[in-house]
Amino acid sequence: PYLAFLYFLNVPQSAAPRGVVVGYGWCLVFVFLTIPAAIAAKLLFGVSLADCDWLHGAAESLLTVTNLLLVLAFRNALASARALEDDGARADVRGARQAGPDAPAAAARTELPRLQSYAPWVLLGTGLSALSLASAAAPALASAGVHAPFLGGALN
Repeated sequence: PYLAFLYFLNVPQSAAPRGVVVGYGWCLVFVFLTIPAAIAAKLLFGVSLADCDWLHGAAESLLTVTNLLLVLAFRNALASARALEDDGARADVRGARQAGPDAPAAAARTELPRLQSYAPWVLLGTGLSALSLASAAAPALASAGVHAPFLGGALN
C-alpha cells in the first residue's frame, strides 16, 4: 500500500510538490537502513535494536531526516502558494485598473507549479542521512558496547 501511495502522490494530477514526494519516499530509506541495524544489533550483541542505544539512535535519526524533509517541503510549498496568490492578487488589481472600472477582475489564476525538481530534496536527504550514518560509524569504529550513549552522550 505504501508504494501505491508514493505512486499516486507522484502522478501529475496530484500536484504534490516534489519535496513532499521525496520526503515520503525517504521513509523507505529509513526502513531499508533500519533493517540492517536491527540485524547487526541481534548478531553482534544479542539484543533487539531498541536495546542497542547507539544503533537505535542512528536509526531514529534517519526518521528525523524524513520528518525534516517533509516539514521543509510543506513549508516551501505553502510559501510558494502564498507568493503565487499575492502575485495573482496584484495582477488582478493591475488588470482591473488597466481595463477600467467596468471590466471584471481577472478570474483566471495561475496553477501552483510542482515546485522545483527532485534534485535539491534528494541532495538534502542524502547529506542529512550521511550525518546520521556517520553518527553510527563513530561508535562502531570505537568498538562501542550495547549501551554506549548515542553521540557520546552529548545531548544527555
